[in-house]
Amino acid sequence: MIRTIRKYLAIIGPYPYNPYLIFLLFFSLQFSRFAPLILEAPQGAARYKAALFILVLSMPPALIFAFLAYLFSKYRFWSSKSLIAYILEVAFAQSFQFLYYPISRPILVKRFHYGFPPALTVTPGLFIGSLILGLFGLYVMHRAERNITHRLEQANFLVEQLKADREELVNLDEAIRRQTSTFLHDRVQSDLMVVGMKLKSIQGTASDEVNEVIDRAVARLENTRNADLKNIIQVLSPNFEAGGLKSSIESLIKQYESNMAVLIQIDSASETLDSLNLLGTYRIIEQGLLNAFVHGPAKNVFVSVSTDSAGKSEILISDDGPGTDLDFVDSGVGTAVIDSWVGILNGKKTVDTVPGHGYRLVVNFPA
Repeated sequence: MIRTIRKYLAIIGPYPYNPYLIFLLFFSLQFSRFAPLILEAPQGAARYKAALFILVLSMPPALIFAFLAYLFSKYRFWSSKSLIAYILEVAFAQSFQFLYYPISRPILVKRFHYGFPPALTVTPGLFIGSLILGLFGLYVMHRAERNITHRLEQANFLVEQLKADREELVNLDEAIRRQTSTFLHDRVQSDLMVVGMKLKSIQGTASDEVNEVIDRAVARLENTRNADLKNIIQVLSPNFEAGGLKSSIESLIKQYESNMAVLIQIDSASETLDSLNLLGTYRIIEQGLLNAFVHGPAKNVFVSVSTDSAGKSEILISDDGPGTDLDFVDSGVGTAVIDSWVGILNGKKTVDTVPGHGYRLVVNFPA
C-alpha cells in the first residue's frame, strides 16, 4: 500500500527545472489568454502593434517563473528530492500570477477598451486549483523533455555507433590493402624477377628468333615489375615517407592520364601532416578522383591541399563534369568512404554541384 502511494506521489514530482522550457510554457499560456484581443484591433499596423503589445505584456510572468526556477535549481539549500518542498516552490512561484493580474488588467482595459471582469479574489480553492494546474503543466513538460532527451540520446548513440562502424570498415580496408601490397611486393615481384632470370638463362641455348622473343618478354616483365606493379603497390599502400603526399598522388593519377587531366597543388605545410591526416587526405582524393571519372565523366580535375598557420587543412577537388542537382546526389561506396574519413579526421564536408557546372568537394579538418 505504501509502495503504491509512493508510486502515485512520484508522478507529482519533484522534477528538475528547465528555465527555458518553463519560460516557453508560461509565456505561451499567458499569450494565448490575451491573443483574442489582437483580432479586435483593425487590420494593418494597428493589429501588428496590438500583437507586439500583448507579446511584451505576456513576458513578465514567464520571466519571473523562469528566474525563480533558475534560483531554486542553483541556490536552494534544502533537498531537491523533497516533494513537499517542491510543491511549496511551485506554490511560491504561482503566487506571482495572482499579483500580476491586478497590474495587467488596468493596462489592458486602457489599451483595448475591453470590459474585463474585476480582479479575482484569491480564495484557497482557486489557489489550490491553480497550483494543481501548474504541477500538471510541469509534469507534462518534464515528460515531453524526457522523451526528447531519450530520443536525442538514442540518436547520438546511433551516430557514434555508425562512426565506429565506419572507422572499423576503414581500418579493415586499410589492413587488406597493406596485406595485398605486401603480397605483391614480397611474392609477385620476386616471382617476376625469378621468371626473368630463368628466361635469361636459356637465351644462350636458343635461336636468334627465340632470343628476340625472350628479350621482349624479359623487358615486359621488368617494366611490369619496376613500373606497373610498383605503382599498384604505391596506390594500395602509399609510402609518404619515401616521396611525400604529392608524389603519392602523382602515382595515383597515372591511371587517369588517358581519360582526364588532373592538376594538383599541395603546399609544403600539408606535406608535414601526421601519418593519419596524410592517409585520410590521400583516400579522400582517391575517391574524389574515382567519382569524377565514373560519375562525371569529367575531362579536367583540379586538386589542391593547403594547410594554414593554425594547422587547419583544406582539401579541394573540383571537376568540369556535367554536374547534377544537389538533392539528387547519390550516396555510393565512394561517398561512404569519404564520409568515413571526414569523421575520422573530425572534419567537415561541403559539396557544391548544379547541372552543367561540374562538381566541387571541399573537406576541412583541424590539426
